[in-house]
Amino acid sequence: MDLRPTASLEALPSPRSRARAKTDLEKDTEAGMERHARHHNATHASTGGLDMDHEVLKPHGATARAQSTQWDRPMAAAGLGGAMLAAYAIVTCLRTASLDHLELFHIYYQPLLVILAMLWLWAIDVRIFERKRIAYGVCFSPHDQQFLRSSRQLFKVATLLTCALLGSAMLFTYFCAIGWLWAASTQPPLMYGLLIFLFLPLPINFLFPETRHFFAQTLYRVATPIREVTWADFLLADVLTSLAKALSDLERALCHLLAGPVMQPHTSDQVCGSSSWIIPLGLALPYFFRLCQCIRVYRDTGVRANLFNALKYSTAFPVIIFSAMKYQVPVEEWHGFYKPMWLAAALLNSSYSYFWDIERDWDIQWFSAPGERRCGVAKPVLRSELFFQRAFYYYLMASNLLLRLAWTYKLSPHLRRNHDTVLAFTLLEAFRRFQWVPVRVEVELRKLQHARPELGQLVPAPGPARQGARKELDGEDP
Repeated sequence: MDLRPTASLEALPSPRSRARAKTDLEKDTEAGMERHARHHNATHASTGGLDMDHEVLKPHGATARAQSTQWDRPMAAAGLGGAMLAAYAIVTCLRTASLDHLELFHIYYQPLLVILAMLWLWAIDVRIFERKRIAYGVCFSPHDQQFLRSSRQLFKVATLLTCALLGSAMLFTYFCAIGWLWAASTQPPLMYGLLIFLFLPLPINFLFPETRHFFAQTLYRVATPIREVTWADFLLADVLTSLAKALSDLERALCHLLAGPVMQPHTSDQVCGSSSWIIPLGLALPYFFRLCQCIRVYRDTGVRANLFNALKYSTAFPVIIFSAMKYQVPVEEWHGFYKPMWLAAALLNSSYSYFWDIERDWDIQWFSAPGERRCGVAKPVLRSELFFQRAFYYYLMASNLLLRLAWTYKLSPHLRRNHDTVLAFTLLEAFRRFQWVPVRVEVELRKLQHARPELGQLVPAPGPARQGARKELDGEDP
């Protein structure tokens, strides 16, 4: 049986958790770790170990750093300059656009902008791993590692896609401004057709076809969660939950393109408008996929923590359903029953998700075993081994709380009237996921490093100065 590193998501305990009292849940975790270690060793024995010659698994090589530096600076300057010019042209044209044309612009281009922003943020995360010499590729299975790209390559892809998106948006708004509606109607189909073309298995060596096809296959695996869950499946599914609003808007844009006409907004009909169940369905699908993954991992490992994780994702459904009911019931019934239920469900979802981020994903004790109290507030207990500065983890905890509360906005279909506000909140959720990734990867690598010492140092040890500062903060002699 082949059990890839992803099974360690909940099956491997952190070094700190091994010192706790062995509750039933933690005994299950240790049993899952033993099963993972046996299968993980067999997997790497059959593949000859990790392919450390791959560029992603050696991000700190001198060649990779030199190439990345040579690409980053001119690409950043050219990309920033071009984006500013395109944005200025788009805003100028939108000032004279009609309300219908403005609505169509947000329908077709806003979801793509958020998804593209997530690609840029992932490239920045990979850049952080490279500069900090964190072997993040070890989290992925040996098969999946060959498809990972360096930050330089990711920035290249993101830049080309940004140019295509801004160019199409600029032409769309310009044609609308001068009254060439027939020309404007060609831009959204061309843009979405290009995106579909990128995932087709065509024999064209353009933009890393193997990686694009691997991404499409992983997306298919996420959408059909009936098989073993790999780390790539888990990570993509979690990112999709942060993109739930963008995916719902993307579904709405495709509905407009297929229902036609392209230049007529469907804002009030039952097909693609506010009363349609297509929008809440698009919001719910990423959470359904992730819930099924948790159940599958529980089936494979027997670790009950995955059932509690599945319960966390299930709390998103009441938020979506109660919010969608605004367009299905009278106003009095909405204000008297469904709105209070929506608020209660939103508070439960945000609280549960925040608890899981802190205690499980980042392995920080605050609710289960808080430290000493200061000013009436319990002090979080951080892990003994930390790669980033302690202040960074405290910042993550504070910012994650605020962004989790804001996250409720994107889960609510009835709060989408103000396009600019919706765009801001969806981008904030993408930023929250961007912050979440490095610490989640750090925790996973430490679990793997503890379970399999032969893998070596996956997360570099902090420098002497930082170690001394941490000991002083903990009340020890450096």
